[in-house]
Amino acid sequence: MDLSATSAQNVVSSTASKTTDEIHNTLQLDADVGRIVSESFDSVGDMTINDISITELLSTCIDACRRGCEVIRNVRHKLVQSSNVVGSDSKFFCCGAVKYKISNDPRSALTEADEASQKVITECLNNCWAKEIRSGLIKIVGEEDEGDDDFVDSVPLYDMMAHFDKYNTPSIDQEPVQRDLLSPSDSTQILHSSNEKNELIIFIDPMDGTREFVENRIENVQCLIGITLNGKPIAGAVGMPMIHEDKIEIAYGIDLPADSEQATLTPLSKLSGVKYFNTLNPLVKQLSVTDTGMGDYIDGEDDVKKLVVLSGDSKKPALTMSMKCLESDVLGTFVDSAPPIRKIVAGGCGNKMLFVQRRFEALSERIRHQEGTDLSSIIGSISLAPPGSSSWDTAGPTALLLAADPNAVVTDLIGRPLVYDGEHLSNDCGVVVSAGHMATRIHREMCEKLRRDQVFCEALGVVLCDAEII
Repeated sequence: MDLSATSAQNVVSSTASKTTDEIHNTLQLDADVGRIVSESFDSVGDMTINDISITELLSTCIDACRRGCEVIRNVRHKLVQSSNVVGSDSKFFCCGAVKYKISNDPRSALTEADEASQKVITECLNNCWAKEIRSGLIKIVGEEDEGDDDFVDSVPLYDMMAHFDKYNTPSIDQEPVQRDLLSPSDSTQILHSSNEKNELIIFIDPMDGTREFVENRIENVQCLIGITLNGKPIAGAVGMPMIHEDKIEIAYGIDLPADSEQATLTPLSKLSGVKYFNTLNPLVKQLSVTDTGMGDYIDGEDDVKKLVVLSGDSKKPALTMSMKCLESDVLGTFVDSAPPIRKIVAGGCGNKMLFVQRRFEALSERIRHQEGTDLSSIIGSISLAPPGSSSWDTAGPTALLLAADPNAVVTDLIGRPLVYDGEHLSNDCGVVVSAGHMATRIHREMCEKLRRDQVFCEALGVVLCDAEII
């Protein structure tokens, strides 16, 4: 018996009349995520990954992401309306609802929105996929899994719907999580894998760009959900809670490798799109928002001939050295053929990765509009990040990028693929992302040079070797 949202509603509504002993006899309470686990499931021993529809799984992630975005909007609205937001020139800092994991380091900020959003997202996914999670077919890894619930009280099962209500977010007992957001023809597609030891992990970053949220660059804030199969991103949802006044935008994608050792999806192997949802929580506009620093995907006619280089404002040596390598050691060898650079400094790992994707899509559409089909002329974009990001920052955006551009490249700073095993969560050697014919070429050449630079490798803490290069 699968535990549907309807049965969850019945369970919640009936608990009020039961004693504590009766409740514990029928349900397993998980205060960390408010998970509902039925003790009367059918046997799960024979379940395999081939029983899971990737498009149905992605649909539930899109809907969960949408609800997580509602939480973020709600928390911001309350902060703006309270004394916790104070003005200083054009910046507004959320002073009373921020905890710093590292003292006074805005990059380590943790807010109520982070924790509350993750609780909503995990509850949605556990409600839809409780049997698969219980059997070990699906594993969920979230950024705030080890949080101390500093802002959000632990929520017992029978109060979980009150948690949704607190943040003015559609609760799963009143509005079941949608499994059919993708087209009917897509929703029947099933994962097929010949790998005997499949590992399907959902990575959650409930609010990517916490510093952006704290410092009021709210358009850079995202909610990220990524699905990996056997260590490779295959699908994702990227929620943008505050780029529209009255809507939440969710970009999504599927990039399932046609590899006998991985998985195949027939007839669908790639899917890319955007969905919009009317929002319940207002976005206050009377406070001016600071410049996001991103600019347009194509900033004028001459911009198509430029290489866009994105980075944060980190002072870590790895970023400084990799940027120098790109500009001097790689582009410096192009002589007269080196493209001009447009530099963008912005926050949010997912935010920068989405920019790389959308700029590529904009350039591709421009070529198609001119009745062209040769995308090899696209110079494209590249994003550099030092160590500091984690699996939940990159899993979802990587799947979206590869669904839009199969030739895009995502590696660490020395050219190795990122690791998604659910155990080693930190991208210890940074991240490089590129899309566009010349950008990917520059990406590979830069990583090759950095990989053979002893000083750089020592700065990263890695040993020079002939590691696997993408």
